[in-house]
Amino acid sequence: MSAVTLDGADARLRIRLREEEHNGSLFAFRGRLVALGLVALWLLFAAGPMRVGVGACVAMMASAWLVHAARATRYAKALLLGVTLLDVTVITMATLVPIPGAPDGGLWLTQVFGRRTLFLYLVIYLTASALSYSARTVILTGAASLVALVGSFVWTVLDVARGSGVDLLAAADPWAGRWADLWPTARPLFARLIGPGFVTPEAFLIQQLIFMTICTGFIAVAVWRARAHLGRTLLAEGERNNLARYFSPNLVDRLAGAEHDLEAGRESKATVLFVDIVGFTRLMEGVPPQLTINFLRAFHEHMAECIFRHGGTLDKFIGDGVMATFGTPDSQPDDEARALGCARDMVQAVEDWNRGRRMRGLPPVRISVGVHVGPVLMGAIGSRNRLEYSAVGDTVNVASRLEHLSRAHDALIVTSAETLSAASELAGFDAARFRGIGPVQVPGRAQPVEVFIVPAPSAP
Repeated sequence: MSAVTLDGADARLRIRLREEEHNGSLFAFRGRLVALGLVALWLLFAAGPMRVGVGACVAMMASAWLVHAARATRYAKALLLGVTLLDVTVITMATLVPIPGAPDGGLWLTQVFGRRTLFLYLVIYLTASALSYSARTVILTGAASLVALVGSFVWTVLDVARGSGVDLLAAADPWAGRWADLWPTARPLFARLIGPGFVTPEAFLIQQLIFMTICTGFIAVAVWRARAHLGRTLLAEGERNNLARYFSPNLVDRLAGAEHDLEAGRESKATVLFVDIVGFTRLMEGVPPQLTINFLRAFHEHMAECIFRHGGTLDKFIGDGVMATFGTPDSQPDDEARALGCARDMVQAVEDWNRGRRMRGLPPVRISVGVHVGPVLMGAIGSRNRLEYSAVGDTVNVASRLEHLSRAHDALIVTSAETLSAASELAGFDAARFRGIGPVQVPGRAQPVEVFIVPAPSAP
């Protein structure tokens, strides 16, 4: 593949990934609505209507809609950052702040902290961020959740200290340089909240921070791997589709996983086939352009099916003609036989096509095929912006000239003696329909070419 092709594929891949991020915003929005609804129902059932937190749910629904609505604007990333910080703050505040008027409001913070409810809600929010299909969003959400956890610990200790008549800020007066006295004073309060069944207050804090960090890492890596897999799949499929333009289906899978440099010129033996419509200009006289295009598409489709059925490589479409090669990228012992078999198959395909055309009152189509074997140079030719994998050389020129000779000899297929001789060496190849017409002077060549033809049905 050329650098230009790969650059274009990378650009298309980035566009697709951005589209998936935009689609992920919609999934995240819907997922958040479902999650918030489930949480509200659970709180209504478990804690009563006073603690449902309707305001918090409405605020998070609104923020989710805002991110989704602005996903395609230039402010999307900044808005996502702001909304993430806002959501984490809303979760923290809604979890830690007692509900006004609750009969046991004084015990609320102790209960929440002991059950680690904030931690669980933040994990839910972090998990939901994976729906955005953006590793950056997951990491941002995880970082904000970590900060919120640390802040919740500080909030809780200060609140409990105030309830116990302890002034922690005074104990850690920065002007007096007594920051070291803060933790020894706060630790007993921490331990009282956690309870005697826990190991240590330090372990309690560190465990939640580590758990949240691990969740952030795993989810971010999962999103990154999903994006990478999508990228590899799109690139591989693009390469396979590009190869499918040139090679028969039985070769595409092998070439897609091989180390073939299609741009490097490589000389090899190949059998070249040209097929053209006889009298195309007269046939299409007075036909509207769109019908002409439809006709050519149908013709090319018939010819491509024949080429691929015989394991050939579709080199190019040339107006009302087609060029194919057999033995590229790797030569086979039966290249000549497959090329001539393809030529006869093309003639039969056009005959079958003509039966349908006659039923519709359309004139019949006649083709001519030229086949020659010899050395060719295979490689990607063209400009930087338009490359084609093609065969060039004297063999290609002779095959083209042989196809043009069909008009003078009223033939359907014209081939060189070298091609027919190599094909006839294989068991099962029927050369009975080919008739020799002797050496023929091919335009542009000094030496004549020994030619065999398959005459048209009207020819004697």
